[in-house]
Amino acid sequence: MIIVMVFLAVLRHSSSLSRPEPATPAMKYSYQPDRKTYDGMRIVSLHRYAFKGLSGDVATTMRIDRHDGTFEDDRKFALLYATSGDKFDEGRPSWLHKEDFLCAFTAPELLASLETEFTIESRSGHESHHDAKDSTDRRLLTVWNRKLGRSSTPLLGPIDLACPEGRQETSRFFTNLSGKEVRCVVASSYPSNYIIGNGFDKLPPNLHTHQFANTSSGVKNNNGDTRTVHIVNRNTVTQFSDAVYGGNSGSQGKTALTATRFRPNIVVDNLEPWAEFDLIGKTVEVVTAVDKDGFQSRDLYPLKFRIVSRTVRCAGVGVDPLCPELGVIDIPSLLVKHFPQHGPYFGVYAVVERCDNFRGGEISVGDTFRVVDD
Repeated sequence: MIIVMVFLAVLRHSSSLSRPEPATPAMKYSYQPDRKTYDGMRIVSLHRYAFKGLSGDVATTMRIDRHDGTFEDDRKFALLYATSGDKFDEGRPSWLHKEDFLCAFTAPELLASLETEFTIESRSGHESHHDAKDSTDRRLLTVWNRKLGRSSTPLLGPIDLACPEGRQETSRFFTNLSGKEVRCVVASSYPSNYIIGNGFDKLPPNLHTHQFANTSSGVKNNNGDTRTVHIVNRNTVTQFSDAVYGGNSGSQGKTALTATRFRPNIVVDNLEPWAEFDLIGKTVEVVTAVDKDGFQSRDLYPLKFRIVSRTVRCAGVGVDPLCPELGVIDIPSLLVKHFPQHGPYFGVYAVVERCDNFRGGEISVGDTFRVVDD
């Protein structure tokens, strides 16, 4: 009898071991102002990635004009593989998967070996102001070997991406560099179905109508518009980095994950780790910082962003674009391992709220976000 009881106990135990673990319950994201502090999110850095897959440019202020849906020229240009050429129509562009492009997803180490700069200049040679767009403005791309730095002779440029000849030369350079034929592409400045005469002459030149977005999640939640803004919480980066490297990452020479690895447009702090996910479906508005004289400007129609979705991560962030020598790490797997309730998501997509009275606005480092109550 004792032998039978022992046998049954072992059988039940082995059965429980073979039974699959219950799935981690999906986390419900909800705005919880009584539990967390959301207001006071401080903008600590701003980034623009004019060319999909290449390194970004840091800014202290970015302006979003009335007809824009993201930072000026953000992800406006891309390197489309020739084998995917029939998928892109510059007059009627649609979202394409990153596998169709030479980018951080398909060639992370190659592109991380390059340092790039993108500037917008008038034909007079001066940097163009955001509120004075001109059809003759030059979009200048310069490419260096990252190891040699900007003091070395550029590998390419400055080359003007605003003209077909400049895009053709860029195509040839990256074709030779990657060993795969690519084409530098950009969408038409105006929708192909726009009726000439119906305010067409009043639209600004170089209108940024299409963004080569990283994932389709932003597009699906923005009525098909590819233009989004990517926001990353610096405190989430720190917590994730500490989990990966055993705590105190970045101290005493230890490796640390950085916000720039995740290619954000806006980096914020003064927000609890992962609390950015609670804001999905909410709207935040820019509150300008108080200047050194104690003055704070009051915009009648401040710049507002609606948080629409989490950002799913892929192999494209496996290499730190600023420190490629750190090697490749599997970010999606690490997110799932250390934060199964969140992974493989990191960061959020936002869209510009453009009401009838929207006239554009600016966002600067030092400004804060305030949650707008529904």
